[in-house]
Amino acid sequence: MVTVTPKAIETIKSIITESKKSDPIRVFFAGYSCSGPAYMMAFDKQKDGDVEVKTDGFKLIYEKELEAELKEAVVDSVDTPQGPGVVVRVKSTSASACSSCAGCH
Repeated sequence: MVTVTPKAIETIKSIITESKKSDPIRVFFAGYSCSGPAYMMAFDKQKDGDVEVKTDGFKLIYEKELEAELKEAVVDSVDTPQGPGVVVRVKSTSASACSSCAGCH
């Protein structure tokens, strides 16, 4: 099950307040990066069969098919030059990072 850190909860609540959205937040597969699969988050409508993670003040959802990949996922807060945000960190399944891609640097 996806875990949300306390700092990420604060950041997400702030984003929800600023955006005035009430939809659940979907975690979804966004493609592959140098360190393996990448996941993103966006406001979305809940669909039949979605897994839901209720937390303090909002709900995360994701497709049932992602349950195994996200079982050890952690949503955490990050500070960037553009301001605070959140990331989905998953345990990497790749043996080594940066071995098959030439475009990150």
